[in-house]
Amino acid sequence: MAARRPQYQRVPIPHRPAAERVHDFAEVALTYDDASAMAEAQRCLQCYRPACEAGCPNHNPIKAFIALVAQGRAVEAAELLWAHNPIPSCTGRVCAWEAQCEGACPLGRKGEPIAIGALERYLAERGLAARLGSPEARPAAPWPSGVEAVEPGDVAVVGAGPAGLACANALSRRGLSVTVLDGWMEPGGVMSYGIPEFVLPKRAVAAEAERLRRQGVRFVQGVVVGRDLDVDDLFAMSFRAVFLAIGANEARTMGIPGEELEGVVTAKDFLMAVARARLSDGGHGSEELPELGGRRVVVIGAGNTAMDAARTARRLGATDVTVLYRRAREHSPSRPVEMALAEEEGVRFEWLVAPRRFIGQSGRLMAVELVRMELGEPDASGRPTPRPVPASESVRPADLVILAVGYGVETSLPATTPGLETGPGGRILVRDPSGVTSLPRVWAGGDCVTGANTVVHAVAAGRLAGEAIAAYLAGAAAGAAPSPGR
Repeated sequence: MAARRPQYQRVPIPHRPAAERVHDFAEVALTYDDASAMAEAQRCLQCYRPACEAGCPNHNPIKAFIALVAQGRAVEAAELLWAHNPIPSCTGRVCAWEAQCEGACPLGRKGEPIAIGALERYLAERGLAARLGSPEARPAAPWPSGVEAVEPGDVAVVGAGPAGLACANALSRRGLSVTVLDGWMEPGGVMSYGIPEFVLPKRAVAAEAERLRRQGVRFVQGVVVGRDLDVDDLFAMSFRAVFLAIGANEARTMGIPGEELEGVVTAKDFLMAVARARLSDGGHGSEELPELGGRRVVVIGAGNTAMDAARTARRLGATDVTVLYRRAREHSPSRPVEMALAEEEGVRFEWLVAPRRFIGQSGRLMAVELVRMELGEPDASGRPTPRPVPASESVRPADLVILAVGYGVETSLPATTPGLETGPGGRILVRDPSGVTSLPRVWAGGDCVTGANTVVHAVAAGRLAGEAIAAYLAGAAAGAAPSPGR
């Protein structure tokens, strides 16, 4: 058999070996060096109509930034991309490229598609080094915190996750003053508190936020709109528009017996506890990492969050970590690379099985009662419906169960915002892709509108909203803009 042409062979992306990485939280995937990045970029066909850009939910200028990387102009590539996507250091690590940009690359038909995600991460790190002095630069000053730190501006962005950062980026680039309000102590939302550092280091999120701060965006942390302030308060402070990007961070549970037992936790609570403990080194508290040495851990669910939880449990010392999923492997919502990395690190998978109840003693989890599943007709998602196999119950001992069964929209802000229309699951209703809501001068976007989705989908929503808000405010200043919403 003839060897494949080099054009169809990807420059390998280096990874730390499993035996080493399972003992720490350092990043698993490593970045390209200059020569590797240029070699990979030079494989690009520079298609007349780039399918990769059509496959990207944010329609990033992929063709152009790859061309710049191929010429050794990574910093220029970063500047080009930042105009469209404010967090390439993050999306270059956590996007589902195989299903989006890379999945559309024509090189993938005969070989391996361009490593767009790895190139995006590479150019972001080179660009951040040029802007901040280091791609790992921590913020130059503490993030302001508390209601008293809020100062009037043109637009208040509620939420410092991907949608909020993208909206703030679009607005500040158009000369508007933007204040981002967020309830946590550092910007980034789920990227900072819900994704482990071995997947997305906190330094990457903080560096992109610091770049935005130097661009003119003001951050105020530790303020929950819907508790400390409401939307009317923001308008009373003289903000001219509000963008709601509150995400979908309400962890779902299963509603089966025993969920109240000590030892049954949601993936959100588990991952956030680990994130807070690791951030405590930066002065945000004195929490300690959970100790799971020798423990038996069961993770329910098989999405990316389940992989994060299972791999985190291994790093905390759990010797037996099993992911249980009620469907087959091919139906898992996780990225294939995340499952492969988890298996390399000793995580086991069992398919077509589901928990029926959690068994405890003196209020403490002892075991999980499981039932085998079989697959029936497709449901609304297009996947086959799982159903229990009669008389197939079994009991598995467990010290910790982590529920990774999805997220819902938080309802505290909509509940305190009269006139803000919501739909199924508490999602905020919008009238068009720009995120116009039922309230005048209020837009919304990201997971709080769509339900839990990918980081790049949230970026796209925030960017569109920012462009629309800027156009509205420009029209209002000229006396030509009708008020959006009622």
